[in-house]
Amino acid sequence: MRLARFSGVGLTCFAIQAGILLALKGSGAPGPLANAVGFLASAQVNFLLSTYVTWADRRTPRAPWARRWLSFQATVAVSLACNTGVYALVAAFLPPVAAAAAGVSAGALLTYLASDHLVFRRKASTTDHYGDSLDDHRRPAAALPGPNGGAAAD
Repeated sequence: MRLARFSGVGLTCFAIQAGILLALKGSGAPGPLANAVGFLASAQVNFLLSTYVTWADRRTPRAPWARRWLSFQATVAVSLACNTGVYALVAAFLPPVAAAAAGVSAGALLTYLASDHLVFRRKASTTDHYGDSLDDHRRPAAALPGPNGGAAAD
């Protein structure tokens, strides 16, 4: 399910990037610059959607939001380099939006892995969330202590 949410957020942000790319390119901006500006703008929307949609189950009330945003920006910088490099390589052979799609595709795996393992990683805590809500702290029955101090299945 997370991969579907990641893909939906990515498609939404790509639409934003492509719109900015076409608008700037239409006004005379060089393609790689127009693509980079579109990418950076869409990345800010991506952070918000990633926080509240893709990785919402990993949001904690006390998580340092600024640190997470800065980590996301570092991921964006690496992804932008990959995206812009691929765009520049294929722009001579493909229309602008197709070249941008190639750049986005090249950076998508990198972004997913960095988000999963670094930016929105699961924090080790004494209280885990087991239900669909951040407020659900009930442990599964197998995790509850049984009558002899072992698992409930004892």
